[in-house]
Amino acid sequence: MNPHAKGLVDIGELVLKFAKVNRVTFHEDGERYESDTDHTVMLSVCACALAEAVYKNTLDVGKVAQFAIIHDLVEVYAGDTNTINISEDERRIKELKEKESLETIIKKFGDVYPWIHSTILEYESLASKEAQFVKVLDKAMSKITNTLNKGAALKALGTSEAEITKHFKNQ
Repeated sequence: MNPHAKGLVDIGELVLKFAKVNRVTFHEDGERYESDTDHTVMLSVCACALAEAVYKNTLDVGKVAQFAIIHDLVEVYAGDTNTINISEDERRIKELKEKESLETIIKKFGDVYPWIHSTILEYESLASKEAQFVKVLDKAMSKITNTLNKGAALKALGTSEAEITKHFKNQ
């Protein structure tokens, strides 16, 4: 079989596994967990729209789109980690799991489709304005989902009413 054809089947499998990774945030109904693909599509559309509308003379919208699409792909093997009130030990474990996940991605796709891991590495380096923009906007996405679900995920995580009120006031 052609390595590119086999590679596309493997990428399809990777993306379907990505869709099964649930985040700690909820949909606007406050009941269904948001998946990594839900989050990634929302971030991608928001990032491209904002970059074109506000920063079109300073940001490459195509690069913004690439970073947004790929930014959490390591969670396929590492899973999503709740970073609210995370300890330094938990942060190190998260980083180690994501590093191992990237190594798996490189091993599976590096020879046939190096764009995947090279784009992840470029994004994670935060060396470009586009990567920095996506990183900042990525963090804002949970505020959007928490606004839409009226803090349901925050409540489910045991966040106090005072902290939730503070969260919404800081928007």
